Amino acid sequence: MTKSKNLNTQQFRSWIEEKGAICRVEKVRLQCVIDIDHIEPGNFAALYAVPAPPGLHIIELAEYFPSEAAAWEALQDDSSPAHPAAPVLEWIKEQYLTDKSARVERLLIESH
Repeated sequence: MTKSKNLNTQQFRSWIEEKGAICRVEKVRLQCVIDIDHIEPGNFAALYAVPAPPGLHIIELAEYFPSEAAAWEALQDDSSPAHPAAPVLEWIKEQYLTDKSARVERLLIESH
């Protein structure tokens, strides 16, 4: 990982593809789909990177998808719910999609 204040699109693409994502350049954004079987078995996450001042921002779609094709389809639909854009280095520090050792513990919340 570079120690600069920001990554460009190509640097981010190299980093996330090393982590197992599949990326495509579409218009002005880099779209990526990640197999998240280690977090949500049988599901995929989708996100895209866009240049924005002062640097690259990541927008992660809010839902997980049952197939790689469904994730790509959601990326084409501009109305897909998404988390707020985050600066690339902030997103990298906080995300767990590419961390194959990450585990999700389910909490059962009962209402009375």
